[in-house]
Amino acid sequence: MFSQISWTDYLLAVTILLAIYYLFVGIRYFSGDLKALLSGKRKHILKTSGFPRNEPFQNTASEDNPVTSNEEADDEFAEVEHLIEKIQTVITDALGKQLVKEEFRQYLRLVLKEFPSVKTSGLRPSVNELIVSECEKQGIVAFNEEEVDALWSEERQ
Repeated sequence: MFSQISWTDYLLAVTILLAIYYLFVGIRYFSGDLKALLSGKRKHILKTSGFPRNEPFQNTASEDNPVTSNEEADDEFAEVEHLIEKIQTVITDALGKQLVKEEFRQYLRLVLKEFPSVKTSGLRPSVNELIVSECEKQGIVAFNEEEVDALWSEERQ
């Protein structure tokens, strides 16, 4: 009976069965990761060794706290990008409406309050610097970085 099956037929059958098995496992256990990878929302990261790499973004978590995952970092960057878009919209609106400095300050404060996680983020100084540079670029009332930083914690008066 087994002598009637050629090696080519056997290897083809095993290859097909393995492909079906790995497809099932991939869909069953990694469907979320596969969807994110195929939609371009997540980049594939290859881990080549256990040694730490020199990366521009390094987590400063204490030894007691686990290191933030890639998904949390991606969420933080996505939120900062959303904030940047809103800030650019606010600056464009302020330019079009000819807002005075105090009105613009209130408007900007309201936008910053919508993003409390960025307030405690390590990216906050970069956002402050971006606000100052965008205001200067558009020719709107100039803030310095200390004034912008104060907007994060100011309460409405």
